[in-house]
Amino acid sequence: MGLFIGAGLGYGLGRRMSGGSAPSSGMSGSNIAQEGRVREVEHQIERLMLLNQSLWELLREKLNISDADLQAKIQEVDMRDGVADGKMTTTALKCPTCGRTSSSKHWKCLYCGQQFEKPIMG
Repeated sequence: MGLFIGAGLGYGLGRRMSGGSAPSSGMSGSNIAQEGRVREVEHQIERLMLLNQSLWELLREKLNISDADLQAKIQEVDMRDGVADGKMTTTALKCPTCGRTSSSKHWKCLYCGQQFEKPIMG
């Protein structure tokens, strides 16, 4: 039995949030639309969990790496922002051209337009 990457990352959210029942007739149109968006996000999360788990199992089999190897890499990547919080956080990036600081979620300098190098999975 190996490490399950997606464990606890949203499995069954819709069943807990909406009780698994159809929207009541008293719900407003915006509530129904919001519930639809929540279901779509849940579907995307569950799909990503499936893809991540499949990729991990394939890599583990083909490259003969262990769950401990993956856990060590997860901790290494998690600490890149300086906080062991189990997630990747956008950080401030210093522009190599103008020296000003921009958020990493933009991937270009907000001041001079310099494009930053994006991570492969970003």
